[in-house]
Amino acid sequence: MPRTERPLVFAPRLPAARRRVPSLVDVTLDPTQKAAIELPAGRALLVLGEAGHGKTTVLLHRVARLWRASGKALRAAVVVPTEGLVRLVQPLLRGLGVDVEVWTFDRFAAKQARRSFRRLPRESDATPASVMRLKRSAALRLAIEEIAARAPGVIDDDVDARRRTARPRRAERHVSRGDLQHLFGDRALMTRVARAASLPGIVVEDVLERTRVQFGVTTEREWSHVTDRARLVAVDGRAIDEGTATGHAWTVDAEDYPVLFELERMRALRAGAAPAPLRAFDLLAIDEAQELAPLELSLLGRSLAAGGSLVVSGDADQHTDETSSFHGWDAVMRELGGGDHATTTLEIGYRCPPAVVSVARAVRDGSRDVDEDVRSFDDERALAADLGRALKTLLRRDRRASVVVVCRLPMTARRLATLLGLAGVPARLVFDGRFLPRGLVQITVVGEVKGLEFDYVVVPDASARDWPDEPAARRAMYVAITRARHEVVFACTGAPSPLLSR
Repeated sequence: MPRTERPLVFAPRLPAARRRVPSLVDVTLDPTQKAAIELPAGRALLVLGEAGHGKTTVLLHRVARLWRASGKALRAAVVVPTEGLVRLVQPLLRGLGVDVEVWTFDRFAAKQARRSFRRLPRESDATPASVMRLKRSAALRLAIEEIAARAPGVIDDDVDARRRTARPRRAERHVSRGDLQHLFGDRALMTRVARAASLPGIVVEDVLERTRVQFGVTTEREWSHVTDRARLVAVDGRAIDEGTATGHAWTVDAEDYPVLFELERMRALRAGAAPAPLRAFDLLAIDEAQELAPLELSLLGRSLAAGGSLVVSGDADQHTDETSSFHGWDAVMRELGGGDHATTTLEIGYRCPPAVVSVARAVRDGSRDVDEDVRSFDDERALAADLGRALKTLLRRDRRASVVVVCRLPMTARRLATLLGLAGVPARLVFDGRFLPRGLVQITVVGEVKGLEFDYVVVPDASARDWPDEPAARRAMYVAITRARHEVVFACTGAPSPLLSR
């Protein structure tokens, strides 16, 4: 397809014609939604539907109904995939008169783990994607079963060496942090897991190196005999290891928490004992459940009290987390312990206008007749200059508009944020879920906007390089497009993505 030389433009809604956008809970429920919300307490519910069809609306209203029916004595938790959704859902629930905790899964798992396991080190702030893929793999259970057949591990202990009988053992403890070293530091075990999960060999090397660093000693600890503590602080005031290759020494990954719980459960059952008690919830609601790994789902399922209510929502076509795999909704509900459940499929869309829905479905389904208008530029500087002019015009004409620029990769978002800033566009980079309702152009990546909505969406890297014709890219593009309440604009450098142009 030839390059389009025309400038980028938006078709803003006239302020006089703009209607107030209702919140996810300030809506009139259709009969299908009402029927799902009014199911008896204790009945597990799975809510499915396309983007913008009201899955989260049903989940929140069901939580509110069950919480009010219990006399407000219900121990309840809502688990969502991103901090942006935490910030959206928490006030919506309060608006419904409901006082329920809302967490991302990582925060939920951390609270459970630090309540059950003592002396865990601080949590690392960045797990490499390759390491996450292995630690979240369903195939990891093969290795966990082998480790569960051994006694609790001791850090730096050689499992093949003769045991020293003088070493004290705590019979009541079924797991230790040393088990993580014995698991993720075992090349043979990790190679078997990688092969079973069809992961490349480099993943094994990354996991072994990550484990070596995490079970190493921090510089401060290694030099703890130095009495002048000021000498153990870098000249910039940070810890000596911060920002270095050993910056993650003596840490634990968020992905390790479900592994510890699964290992403890297996080992306890082998010993004929009860697994470690978890903080139990009478009501557990899980949004966008397609993003969770099997061990994570299992931990959530064990956190549901006997006879408790389970609410799950999701859409397989919106599975965008490439560090986990989706194995179908039956598998999800089995891991959660909700095998006997009701399923509600929502058929009516509420968020996107028909033109946007048409493009989103064509991208999702791989339709050959999609031929969306993708504006192509020679380089990013030219793209940013033209996009900047269009955005400034839009914000002048429609000051209350919410605009998001959604990139495939974080590095693209960072570059574009810098270029738009130089072009005088009031813009901000968002990687922590702290989106504003309007006023500034917000630049982010697909994973951050899941479950959210904006008036205008810009996909500035819609090129064949960044969005190839493959399932993961289709799902990610589908999510990006379906965030729009009004309009989507595509741009790129080089050849447009085959997902949008044939």
